[in-house]
Amino acid sequence: MSSIKWKVVWNTVSQLFGKVVGSGAMLLVSIMIARSFGAQGYGDFTKITTFVAFFYLLVDFGLNAVYLKRQTDWATLLGLRFVGGIILMFIAIAILSFLPQGAAQGYTGMVRLGIILFTPTILIQGFIVSANAMFQKNLRYDAATVALTVGNIVVVVLVWFAVYGLSNRVGILGVTTSLLLGLCVTAIVSLFFVRRIHGSVNISFDFGISKTLFLAALPLGITLLFNQVYFRVDSLVLTLTRSTTEVGLYGLAYKMFELPLVIPTFFMNSVYPLFVRQLNQESGIRNQGIKHMVKKILLFMIPTSIFMILVLWFAAPLLSTIRPEFFESISILRILIIGLPFFFFSSVVMWALIALGKQIALALIYGSLMTLTIVLDILIIPTFGAIGAAWITVGSEALVLIISGFVLQRYLRNS
Repeated sequence: MSSIKWKVVWNTVSQLFGKVVGSGAMLLVSIMIARSFGAQGYGDFTKITTFVAFFYLLVDFGLNAVYLKRQTDWATLLGLRFVGGIILMFIAIAILSFLPQGAAQGYTGMVRLGIILFTPTILIQGFIVSANAMFQKNLRYDAATVALTVGNIVVVVLVWFAVYGLSNRVGILGVTTSLLLGLCVTAIVSLFFVRRIHGSVNISFDFGISKTLFLAALPLGITLLFNQVYFRVDSLVLTLTRSTTEVGLYGLAYKMFELPLVIPTFFMNSVYPLFVRQLNQESGIRNQGIKHMVKKILLFMIPTSIFMILVLWFAAPLLSTIRPEFFESISILRILIIGLPFFFFSSVVMWALIALGKQIALALIYGSLMTLTIVLDILIIPTFGAIGAAWITVGSEALVLIISGFVLQRYLRNS
């Protein structure tokens, strides 16, 4: 067990190191974009990346969790993501044609072109998350860290060249292309390591196996989809009802808010295989084991989330040093970080329920809260703007934690 614990620690540290490098790179990219293009330009950048990033979740769809449980051939997983990624690219472009276009609100011609240029990242993301499944299975997230680090270094260099080397001549589209190329490098390096671990990199598409994988992942995929919608719908409503400048102010604050959220995500990626191993025990021993693991993880999450609140609270005024117009992002960021403990704790509860096979319950929870969040966003954001969006984000995650925590506690007590 000590060797397993050290592997978990090593993988968690590897992921955190990679994410520190990745988050640092994205922070530099965000600062360069915000400083060079202002809130208006950063708003356009946010519209492009937020729209496409929604489809990253669909190409992921929780298939890695099913792969780890069923030990399906990795080539089939990659093949399913390849086919799904191509389909999602066309769907993304098709949906774009129905969205409103306007000078102050909506999706301008330039933003639409940026989205079209950025859609190949949906397929690339499919390759990256498939490689991560292999790394997670073999507890080799150090390989994912190397790939992520190399790709982010390429992104920073290319964005710097696009912004400063070309004197802003390529604009936001040049920055978007730089991100695309950086993700390509991450995917190539990831697949290189997969070949070293697995022995080969092949794509195989078996309709029967792929259908089985998809159906098995469907409850979790729907849950993650609901999660993504309620997590991102505020940016969409802001885009359609408020100015591009306000989208940029909210987008920069949200980017800073997302930095500490990688901690529970990557920690749970390392711990999830240990949750799965508990399923081989008898129900009583299994539930006690999972309950014990949840308590130990929360003991780590509580002080970590409080520490991150303090750091970001006092660091928030630095946003105005990028450009004075980002002064309004400070209050938005401070509202968002109040919800950090909710996001940290709900990640633990969600993956515990997934390990216990409670995806349908999770889908119902996130589906209900997604509906509530959409209604609140439509009613509140047009009047209160980014401030209203921030408070809805915090309140929604608090409800997720309360309801999902109740479900987990009740299941562990009664089964």
